[in-house]
Formats: sequence, structure tokens, C-alpha cells
Amino acid sequence: MSLGGGVALAAERIVKPVEGMHHAISRPWFRALGPLGRPVRLMHDAISGIVYTSIRGGAAAIGVSLAARVSDSSPTADTARAVVNGFWGDALGRYASLMGTEMAIRDRNGEPVRMGPAPVAALPDPTGRLVVLVHGLIKTERCWQVRDNRPGLLEALDRHPTVTPLSVRYNTGLPVAANGAHLASLIEAVRQDWPVPVESIALVGHSMGGLVTLETCAAARRADHSWIDSVTDVVTIGSPHRGAPLESLVRVAARALTITAQTRPLADFLESRSRGIKDLGPGIGGFGAEHELEAVAASPIRTHFVAGVVTSNPGNPFGALVGDLMVRPSSTTPRRLNPTNVVVLGGVHHFDLLHEPAVIERVIQWLVPLSGDERPVGDRHVVPSS
Repeated sequence: MSLGGGVALAAERIVKPVEGMHHAISRPWFRALGPLGRPVRLMHDAISGIVYTSIRGGAAAIGVSLAARVSDSSPTADTARAVVNGFWGDALGRYASLMGTEMAIRDRNGEPVRMGPAPVAALPDPTGRLVVLVHGLIKTERCWQVRDNRPGLLEALDRHPTVTPLSVRYNTGLPVAANGAHLASLIEAVRQDWPVPVESIALVGHSMGGLVTLETCAAARRADHSWIDSVTDVVTIGSPHRGAPLESLVRVAARALTITAQTRPLADFLESRSRGIKDLGPGIGGFGAEHELEAVAASPIRTHFVAGVVTSNPGNPFGALVGDLMVRPSSTTPRRLNPTNVVVLGGVHHFDLLHEPAVIERVIQWLVPLSGDERPVGDRHVVPSS
């Protein structure tokens, strides 16, 4: 029923501002007509109420029909849940039980992996070197898997028997700080129940996931989790450490739309976006990630930043301005924090980074030991498109 709940919730959230604008526009005209316009207003309100109620009911019926045809654990249902979580995951209301996503390690089929004996069966051949993969906004852990016959980072890591990748799914609509604290506790539980001694832990995050990984490290320090001392590397791919321009634009638009009564419902709709989205705002992450970045940079943890630009030449000024269409490289690779490695790729969009061979190759080089603990360091590459 989660897919049906998602359709119903989306319809409810979208219809509400349209209905509000409708009434805000019509109300002054009826007031201007005075008593003569009262019968017309009553008829108008009755008809419009029926129409909007019918739209909501129709959406719910469509959702129920879809839910009957699509398995609740299918990739389609998971995607729908991820989108709803991303936009409204901190305020799902009565849909929370249907659409809310609990943070958990997921196996290759998207099923949650419980600690204890279960990981041995769900994750064969566990090793002591863990790589935790954290997806971005409105995504699931499936983003790390093969897509359109293009291998993902998960498949690349699976080919190396010295490491064990762990894919995390979480509610991206929750505040970044909250997800960081949840992940810190989850990794602590994993470390305690892992069937072999944990030698090292690396965290890899795409987009919002990169912010979550940094907050996870900070939360682990605050909670005195022992696993943080095993962290060797943090990789962020297309993460808006200085904020995402699109969220800044939405924030300005929401304020501008409050000026008139007719547009205020639309402003309310924009303001209803999740706290997770708002945390992507300016100021090195709207939740204050600058402090977390500097704390990680000051630690022995190696940090690696990957960025993309749409122009084939990564040094093109236009590419620096638009970045990967979601994040600019100046936000993705804050060099003043002295990262261990920085890579900027040309000719890629934000979500292309997940399956870009050059990105996967670099991450493998950074995280998979060549011999002992040997890894390439001090890498600052600009990679043009192929």
C-alpha cells in the first residue's frame, strides 16, 4: 500500500496550494459583488469543493490500483517512497507508517539486513574492511548498482575480496544532522555484531549523502562511538558542501511569493519541502557543515572530493558557473579544507557521476589497498570527458 499512499500524499500536497490560490483569486471578486454575489459564491464554493475532493479521491483510487499491481518491495515502489521521503519525509503525517523509511543496511535485493547471524547469509564472505555507501536525495541504495548495463560502484567493490561494501537506505527528508546521528548509531551496531574484527571503515556519499557522511563522523565523535577510530577515508561525490544553487533559488522564490494573498499558497507549498532539502542551502550545507568538515579535515581521516561539470573542458568558466547542473565545483571541492584528493570531471551531469568509470576507478584506487595500507595520495586531477 506504500505506493498508493505515496500517490495520495503527493496529490494532497499538490492540490492544496492550487485550491488555496483558486480561493484567494476568487474571494475578492465575490466580496466586490456584495450580497448579490452570495448565491453565486455559495454555488462556486460547493462545486469547487466537490472538484478538489474528487481529485484527491481519484488520486487515492489510482494509488490503490497501482499498489495492487506493484509489489511493495519492488524497485518502483522503493523509488516512489524515496521521492516522497525526499520532499516531505520529515512531515509525512498519517502516511508515516506507509511511506516512512527506516535507516538500515540493505542487501542486493533491497531487503534490510539485521545484525547478528543475518549479515553472514545476506553479505557472503564478510571482511574486516567495510565501505559504507550513502545515497543522495530522493534516491535509494540501488543508485550504486548497475544501470543501463553500466556497472556501479557496488559491483566494482564486489570484485575486490579485501573489502565489504554496505549499502545504506534512509529517509532523505529528515535533517542531515538527524540522519548523521542515526547512521553513527547504525555503524556502531554493525561494528559490535560484525562476524570478523573490523580493521577499517570508509564512507562514500553521493550528493546529500556526502553531507550525511561528514555529520556521521562528527556525531560518532560526540557520542564517543568506538568505530570512528577505525575510519580511514571519507569520499564525497557531487556533495554541496557550500550549498546547492537550486535550494537557494527555491528559498528566494518562497519568500517572494508571500507578497500577495494570491501567491501565498504557492509559497506555503514551497516552504513545505522537507528539512533535508532545506539543509542543502547556502553556508556549506544549511545545517552548518563547515564545522563538521573542518573537524574531519583536522583528523587523520583522508578526505576525497569528486566534482563534475557539464562542459567537456573542466576548466571552462561556464562549467565552473553551472557545475553539474545541481552543484558547482567550488561547493563540491572546498580546497581550503586541504582534502587529500580532488578530482573534477568534464562532460558529466550530477547523477552521471554515480556510473562514470573515471569516478569508480578513482574511488577504488583510494579505498582498496594495493598492498598493505598503500594508497595513492595527494591527487589533484582535472579529468576531461572521453
